[in-house]
Amino acid sequence: MQKQNISVLVAASPLLDSYALSTAFAEQGITSLTSVAIDEDEIVKQVVKHAFKIIALDIIEQPLEQAQDLIHALKVRTGCHIVAIGSNEQIAFYRTVVKAGAQEYVLNPVEAGALNNVDFQTSFQEESKGQVISVVGSKGGVGASTIAANLARELHQRGDTISVADMDFSTGDLDLQFDVQGNTALVEMLQFPERLEPVVYERSAIQVRKGISLFTGYLPLDVSPFWPEKNALDHFRKFCLSHSDKLILDLPSFSLRDQIGFSSLAHADVRVIVVEPTLASIRNAGQILSALESSQQPQSGKTNIVVANHTKSDKASLISCHDIQRALGFGVDVVMPFAPTHFLAKGALGQSSLKGNRKVNRAFAQLADLASGQVAVAKPRFWRRGA
Repeated sequence: MQKQNISVLVAASPLLDSYALSTAFAEQGITSLTSVAIDEDEIVKQVVKHAFKIIALDIIEQPLEQAQDLIHALKVRTGCHIVAIGSNEQIAFYRTVVKAGAQEYVLNPVEAGALNNVDFQTSFQEESKGQVISVVGSKGGVGASTIAANLARELHQRGDTISVADMDFSTGDLDLQFDVQGNTALVEMLQFPERLEPVVYERSAIQVRKGISLFTGYLPLDVSPFWPEKNALDHFRKFCLSHSDKLILDLPSFSLRDQIGFSSLAHADVRVIVVEPTLASIRNAGQILSALESSQQPQSGKTNIVVANHTKSDKASLISCHDIQRALGFGVDVVMPFAPTHFLAKGALGQSSLKGNRKVNRAFAQLADLASGQVAVAKPRFWRRGA
């Protein structure tokens, strides 16, 4: 059997025949097994810390109701595939355990070939539920947060439930974009990801409206800067997508200098790069796109969307959309028009920008079409410099 690059977390009691279990997994090419006590919080903590995808759960000593509750809780909190090991041979027990969320139920000691019907590789590579959209500006002040907030509103109008996370823990302003009061809940969620439960989503999220939930973690400027660990951020993404159709991450441009920050952009299903018609913004956008291209695997299914946000009039900037395309070497997918009277009107802050300006409305509709896959993004087109 070919060795598989999969690790399994084994939650076991002394009654479990560990040798028989390890032999059964070895038959499937899985040799990396880590043991932990049968404690729900400790299991979740280990899953988050080491990114396990499969849990072998010992339920030998547990009554049916207790085993059912534990399997269901672990499935909801971790999203892992669970192989339950017990001693009850009744078919009703098997069906109840599988219905609770276990992928397979086998008897202790685990016999040779007992795991042959479990396709671990398919489970390991199973597509994640939902869609992650990362929005980042090529530099600060290009309007990325405004675009992220209104993209969430546009997608919500189309029937999606949206989670939005402001990843700028110092100077973020998505609370102003949605006209709500921010809090520090996001920092606590990322510091203690093993505690994420459905009730935490309800209590920590700021309800902008029904179907749009905002997460913020605004800290005082005199405290130490905070940035989450990769595993904690991955677990948070999975947690949000279990409660919503799409997760929008508003990434600060400075976070791309950090490996974890860049991975938040690179690993998203849709990467929205906002650029304004200035030399510094265009140069940084080119570096971001080049880095994404070099890190992207063939057939990864990731989508890059370049948004040109005209924060100045054509006369003031002297740089046109065609100039941006020629300098970047990539086509611009969405053009946000220069509309100061629309975005800066009295009472505009915190309100939707989708109404009141036909060109702005059309631009956000086009962005939502591209982000949701209703319209295919044009393949990267390399423009000849000086053409």
